[in-house]
Amino acid sequence: MRRWHSLLEIIQFPLKMLFVAIILTGLGTLITNQSLSVFWSVNDRNILLLADLFKRTGSFIIVNFPFFVMIKFLATKSNSSVPIMIGITGYVLVLVITMLFQPAGLPTSASSAILGLSYSSSLFDRTRYPLQTGFFACAAVVLASRIAYSKSRTKSIYGFFSFVDRDTWGLILTLILCMITGFALVWLWPIVLNLLNTIFEFIATDITNPMNLFVYGVMDRLLADLNLGALMRTLFWYGEQGGTWINNLGVNYMGDVGIWTAQMNSLITPSGVGRLITPYYVLNLFAVPGMLIGFYTIFTDKMEKRRIRLFFLLAILVSLVTGTLLPLELYLLILTPLLFVFHLVVTGALFGIFQSMSVTLGFSYTGSTVTAMPGTLFDFMLYVRNPNMQNTIQMIFLVGVILFVLYFAFTRFYFKYLALDLFNTGASKRRVEGFILAVGGLENIKMMHSSPTRLTIQVVDSSLINFSQIQRLGASRVVESRAGYSVNFGAGSTIIKNEINKRIKEMKRSA
Repeated sequence: MRRWHSLLEIIQFPLKMLFVAIILTGLGTLITNQSLSVFWSVNDRNILLLADLFKRTGSFIIVNFPFFVMIKFLATKSNSSVPIMIGITGYVLVLVITMLFQPAGLPTSASSAILGLSYSSSLFDRTRYPLQTGFFACAAVVLASRIAYSKSRTKSIYGFFSFVDRDTWGLILTLILCMITGFALVWLWPIVLNLLNTIFEFIATDITNPMNLFVYGVMDRLLADLNLGALMRTLFWYGEQGGTWINNLGVNYMGDVGIWTAQMNSLITPSGVGRLITPYYVLNLFAVPGMLIGFYTIFTDKMEKRRIRLFFLLAILVSLVTGTLLPLELYLLILTPLLFVFHLVVTGALFGIFQSMSVTLGFSYTGSTVTAMPGTLFDFMLYVRNPNMQNTIQMIFLVGVILFVLYFAFTRFYFKYLALDLFNTGASKRRVEGFILAVGGLENIKMMHSSPTRLTIQVVDSSLINFSQIQRLGASRVVESRAGYSVNFGAGSTIIKNEINKRIKEMKRSA
């Protein structure tokens, strides 16, 4: 558990990068989105170029987010830049192998111009790009690089390759392992794609079935979190799996988003489409803000709450304007897996519920599925003005209010009762008692505060603290600060703090 909590510390900065990237992409999209011309219209060349700068910079970070996470992992546990350099070299090798040797006949959504790599040749019938493997290739490269670098540190200065220094030897070993990794992905990834395609075919058999849409909703978020969202969204947003529509001129439009966009451009009130977008209005405008407010209320230190208040206000604003599902879900997956599962189930249920109620609200979009931002406030306001959509708007608002309360309440309930020892095995009691002993007993505790990730404690006599015992109890880090000792127990920090405060009150009453 301690190692799992330490993952959050490693991925924390990449998540901040992702959050900034979403803001940049959202700003650029808001400025240039033609469907929002009813609110504003920008024709200044410099502003349009600045908007494109924001979009391209943010999109690059979002599309290549696993690459930045990989760099952060490579930089961990090493004061040298060598592991980072050999890891990046190995990653490029893996990408090139999957680009050149991928089997023929794979769907176009299976590959992407990762890091700008592409290959055109008469040997192939189309331009080739590296396989889109999301976090899987990056994880394999991190493992290969760490093994190679560790082995290179024990290389003898004698022998046949004595002229090769340890860093170069680490590079050679990394290239060998990454070459094996690349060819393994070329062989295994089509099998993964076939398994996913089986699920996609099940969903497409009846896109109007609430159960099928439940599966779609869960898969959509899982694949997006793995940086593989384009595999499914391309098929259902712009492909025939999402439906087809022929206009009066005989032009055939495909996909849920493609049809919605075409009908809106034709000044037709969309009918029978938008089902793959509707839940995002509830998630971005109601559910996520409710969860963020729930997180904020878990902080018990008033000084810290004042310090982070602006961040939470900004996060809520970003959720309303662009959506923050991706960084939030990755954060939940590492810090609070149960909350992540709760969110996945509710998301899938929303797809099914709205379909059973015949409530659909899409959005007009023709760009990349990876950087798409469905279900934003401005899109919602755009449709509020349409008198033919009033019933849909009212139902979304009603369900949204319910989800706001549900996400807020369940977030608080989770941190107070479910984050530690969910199955009542006694682990919570043992950890509380062990922590009390490790800090010198209840009498040595002066004050305690908690947050969603850590416990802050002030003691009377710091010499009584057993730091090694605290780490054995599952703390990933113990840091001394002005506020006291900050102990990272992860999501269980609130439960530990509440239980200890309860025992302190009982001790004072019995005194």
